[in-house]
Amino acid sequence: MKIEKEGEEILKQFSKTLKSIDSLEETHYITDNVNLTREDVAHVHDPEKILKNAKTNKEGNITVKKADWVN
Repeated sequence: MKIEKEGEEILKQFSKTLKSIDSLEETHYITDNVNLTREDVAHVHDPEKILKNAKTNKEGNITVKKADWVN
């Protein structure tokens, strides 16, 4: 088939192109920071401070704007 022949030709050209590239060390990450871990520390959260700017209704429930795309 025409597609198979074109695919094989593309692969041959790609292989030739790869041969012309100098051998380089493989790189998988932008930085050397691979699989770094840190201590799991709990932070104290103040719910009053977090909810201070939230809009609430008369019952004290948080209210949010309904999405425009929802019917």
